[in-house]
Amino acid sequence: VHRWPEWPMKMIAIYGDPGCGKTHLAHIWQGKTGARFLTPSDILNLSPHDALGEASAVILDNVEALFPKEANPEAAVEDWMFHFYNLVKEKNADLLFCSLRPPTQWAVRLPDLRSRLATILSIAINPPDEEALKAVLFKLCSERGMVLSVEVGEYILRRVERSFDHILSLVETLDKRTLSQHRQLTLGLVREVLSQL
Repeated sequence: VHRWPEWPMKMIAIYGDPGCGKTHLAHIWQGKTGARFLTPSDILNLSPHDALGEASAVILDNVEALFPKEANPEAAVEDWMFHFYNLVKEKNADLLFCSLRPPTQWAVRLPDLRSRLATILSIAINPPDEEALKAVLFKLCSERGMVLSVEVGEYILRRVERSFDHILSLVETLDKRTLSQHRQLTLGLVREVLSQL
């Protein structure tokens, strides 16, 4: 994201588990590039030409919704992506995909589209280590105005699933509980919430 416009390729895919920060990184890149931000619903409601418009950079977020692993997408979706890919290439625009899996693992039947997607540089956001989870936990609590002590933070990290998505879900639950019960973020409150999850 920070190396743009010195990217090795014009099209890049970042992929990883839910909550790992793909959309956050995409928004940072959007701020640098002025990229047009598109979701699956935008894609389904716009022609490839309208989707690109005059943009010199585009983000396609949550692309896996168009290419579910369990079932093949409709031919119309594949045709749309094929034409959009070619249009972006023709206009020499930058394209950032955000997805759960790399493009080579999307359920694509159209051989020409599959071969084009295989050329995209794909970068994984790996599962978080202890320090990354800790940083995210404290950042999320701080953003919501909750004061998280080191003791309570370490208690949480020893007892939760090691994923950004789970940490986010837990912090949202804690935030609702502290607000609805007018309580501070204490060890007792955390124990109550964890016992109910």
